[in-house]
Amino acid sequence: WVKVKVDDDYGYVSADYVTVKEVFHHAKTVAAVKAAKAAALKAASRSVADGNTDSSSSSSSSSSGSSSSSSSSSYSAPSGGSGSSVASFACQFVGNPYVWGGTSLTNGADCSGFVMSVYRNFGVSLPHSSYADRSVGRAVSTSDMQPGDIVCYSGHVALYIGGGRIVHASNARDGIKISNCSYRSIVAVRRVL
Repeated sequence: WVKVKVDDDYGYVSADYVTVKEVFHHAKTVAAVKAAKAAALKAASRSVADGNTDSSSSSSSSSSGSSSSSSSSSYSAPSGGSGSSVASFACQFVGNPYVWGGTSLTNGADCSGFVMSVYRNFGVSLPHSSYADRSVGRAVSTSDMQPGDIVCYSGHVALYIGGGRIVHASNARDGIKISNCSYRSIVAVRRVL
């Protein structure tokens, strides 16, 4: 049996009916990947600091076939546990890969693994489940969202960074990126700090 995802739903299909192919669309140099990641991080940090309300999506695409360079730098959460600190910390991983079931901020995470791992750096334990994230902390209305809030969608979860934008582990094609928070219907918003 092979686990498959169609839209936001997961299911299983007999391996007899599945052909797995790896397609590498574009190769990128390490320098190009690092430059795109640095530009996305700079834009994300500016967005968090300025409370930018620009609705365009700023992302650094990373093909599932391109190799991600995980630098030897260590990441540490800023002192203090404010939502803005959570948002700023999360944005430094923009451009890193999406890995289904993953929890590594540098080598790949899925949506709930990303949120869980970001908050782990602030001493908060969260489930590795987008559905379970709907019940953590306390409920917040979309009109009262603040940086660091957990934004829950059907089958997906993200972190609000301010200015109507989220940072999230989107998919294998786009990796960790910044999007407009209203790109899908929001199911719940939760605050844990």
